Amino acid sequence: MDVLPIFVGKNVFEAGIFQPAGDGKVAFALRKEMGEAIANVLSNEDCQNKTYKFTNNEAYSFYDIAKALTTLSGKEVKYNPVNISTFQERMRLTGIPKPMLQKVVEFNTDIENGQEDEITNDLENKLGRKPTTLREGLKTLFEL
Repeated sequence: MDVLPIFVGKNVFEAGIFQPAGDGKVAFALRKEMGEAIANVLSNEDCQNKTYKFTNNEAYSFYDIAKALTTLSGKEVKYNPVNISTFQERMRLTGIPKPMLQKVVEFNTDIENGQEDEITNDLENKLGRKPTTLREGLKTLFEL
């Protein structure tokens, strides 16, 4: 979830969200909660040869993100799914390095193709509570 302010940009409340992720979803979780869960595992378990997938309990689309930001800010935020070439051209104008742009495009392609929407209970189980919701996470990340 911590990458969302970077992905949606500083002008999200004026310009909206432009990503080539279609209707795809991500089970966004806060980095600090994943770190806490890792610390809990390392402190309390024999975790050798175990794999954990730390995800939120719900997967969210950029439509969900736009709706949550609208509710939190009182300003209408729209998600505009764009095609990859339009996105690349727009991002090139910002001066983003080509390798970074390629990573962002690949991540968005994964989102659109449903490769980031897996949900597990690992994070909740290792935290001992439900992970922070999208709305609460955005409230913190955007200081709303």
